Amino acid sequence: MRCDEIRLTGSGGANRVMEAELKRLVMRSPFDVRVPKPKREGEATLLYPFDPRIAWVAACHHRTSSRISWDLFSSEAVRLEPLFEELLPALTADDRLPTARSLRFSVDLGSAQDFEASPLQLRGVVKNALVEALASRGVTADVDADEPEVVFVARRAGTPDNRRTVVGIDIGGGARHRRGARVAAGPAPLRETMAAQLIMLSRWDARSEPLVDPMAGGGTIPIEAAGLAVGAAIRHPSQLPFHRLAAFAGLPNETPNLFPGTVPRILALDVDEQRIPAMVGNLRAAGLTGASYESSIVIGQRDVRGLTPEAVSSLLRAVKEMSPGVFCFNPPYGVRVGREDGEEKLLDLYAEMGRVMAGFTGWRAACFVANPHFVEAFGHFPTMSKPATNAELTGAFLTYQF
Repeated sequence: MRCDEIRLTGSGGANRVMEAELKRLVMRSPFDVRVPKPKREGEATLLYPFDPRIAWVAACHHRTSSRISWDLFSSEAVRLEPLFEELLPALTADDRLPTARSLRFSVDLGSAQDFEASPLQLRGVVKNALVEALASRGVTADVDADEPEVVFVARRAGTPDNRRTVVGIDIGGGARHRRGARVAAGPAPLRETMAAQLIMLSRWDARSEPLVDPMAGGGTIPIEAAGLAVGAAIRHPSQLPFHRLAAFAGLPNETPNLFPGTVPRILALDVDEQRIPAMVGNLRAAGLTGASYESSIVIGQRDVRGLTPEAVSSLLRAVKEMSPGVFCFNPPYGVRVGREDGEEKLLDLYAEMGRVMAGFTGWRAACFVANPHFVEAFGHFPTMSKPATNAELTGAFLTYQF
């Protein structure tokens, strides 16, 4: 059957953060529209009634989602023939498809484990139905996996008691963690979408609170913090299929910052001086260097074990007494980084971090960590523990109040 929903997909447990971010963005967007309450599919998917204005904001600015698509068609079919028989007439009659004389497209697959055919067969059926449906509308369609103008998405979706096959259009520009700013990745980077979730969970107020990443590595967390602070776009309309879809006609072609008056104070530190050039390169690729950011984002080589409130205030060049702020960090887990030092030294590092941060009265801390001994070694009870996964490593988001 026909459906008409914006689908935001994130990592496990991301629903609340994704919802909060979208509300925040739409409120400051150029559109007079309110975000309705979404439907939830599990803990990692939100569904909103399709509104091109909300879809535009999400596709251009939303940082915590992994994928954004526009659901067009839904079926209970789990076999190829019934799916094709339902899909072809539905698509043929669908006025939301691209109307250009020619179209290069591809078909991506989401989760499809419970479909009674191989992923390649499912993709093939959707591809064939699209080619025939577009041909019936006078559109010459060619499959082009390398440079598609529109990417369609097929997936099995829904709750355990209501599974269905869904076909839609990827309006978010593919995997959302590929921002284009990580030109020099460190040995164990946190995904950009996860970094954005971490900052949201820290409840950082960029208007009044400093943010410190004492283990910044390639600068992923500072870059995401700066983007969230000003409401910067991560995709531009020219990178998305909007010009191919009539629903987005008349919407803006430019994406100015949604919070232009915010000037964040961000301190990006790392103990390894060899990481500093990579950090600077990534900040430059993200457009976060130069005179306008000179006092907003400060980079330095420091050991977290020697940090004090006075040192942080000095590095941030605080004119007045610095207000309490937020530590956001992604410490070594002893898997990809820290293994060479041994578990005992890693636990000692956690303990020293807990001791140092306890000296920052009134501050908060938020981290993602995939070491089961972190909490005990850190020496403080978290105010929140939220299970999550980064690059197939199971861990948790943790927040603290000092």
